[in-house]
Amino acid sequence: MAIERPIVELAGTGKKVRIGETRTPVLIGERINPTNRKTLQEKIKLGDWSYIQQEALRQVEVGAQVLDVNIGVPGIDERAAMVAAIRAIQEVVDVPLVIDNSSPEVLRAALPVVQGRPLVNSTSAETKKLKTVIPLVKEHGAAVIGLTLEDAGIPETTERRVELAKLMLDEGLRVGLEPKDFVIDCLVLTAGASEKGAMATLGAVKRVTQELGLNTTAGLSNVSFGLPERPRLNATMLCLLTGLGLSSFIGNPLDPDIQFALHAIRLLWGEDRFATRYIGLIRKIKQEQEAQKTA
Repeated sequence: MAIERPIVELAGTGKKVRIGETRTPVLIGERINPTNRKTLQEKIKLGDWSYIQQEALRQVEVGAQVLDVNIGVPGIDERAAMVAAIRAIQEVVDVPLVIDNSSPEVLRAALPVVQGRPLVNSTSAETKKLKTVIPLVKEHGAAVIGLTLEDAGIPETTERRVELAKLMLDEGLRVGLEPKDFVIDCLVLTAGASEKGAMATLGAVKRVTQELGLNTTAGLSNVSFGLPERPRLNATMLCLLTGLGLSSFIGNPLDPDIQFALHAIRLLWGEDRFATRYIGLIRKIKQEQEAQKTA
């Protein structure tokens, strides 16, 4: 079945990104996130935004098209920190940003200072979030990631996740949003915890794409949590998801396995003319290997 979906248009200070325009998913860089990263946590507490600027630059240099910005550290003023982080990042990179915070208070402070059109990560089908985040997204002309999550938690089945995606879309339509304003996160869980968890995600991505006609995303690295060979497993999951219609993902652009998978996907979908980008990546890898031998 051919994939027909709207284009979700994002903009930074200089560059625009169109999620859903290609079969190759848009790479959203995940590294500005303090979860399990002590150094980043300390830099955020100190207000050392130069460190975050370096992370932003590194990700964009290797191909991140959009950057996720999460400053969730206990004990800080998240509103002030998010505003400061956004301003610092947009001083050094021109790609669109994802505001990774579902607090209405943080969003009210952050959305007016973002240049361009951001993506809000996230709302969900949880009653409180559904009624507070979506109106803010509409008010500020942003786009939103909708998590297939409800008050009872993460559904185990594909069917329920698709129902929650429809519920969020219907609420968005009610307040004046359109399908082109939504990206649905069908929620990747660790494969080590449930042998059926990945299947539910894969099925949901396929059905949300084909039946609801919406764009999708995924927090890719969740699938490998607690398992060996995490980069390879993440890259394999990316290939499976892309074949089912995934149009964006949150991942580590510095991961060589992700880079290889993404370049291969682009090549095999016929979106890399004369294999230029794929060959360029392979040459770069060989050059780095030779440099290591002679170092």
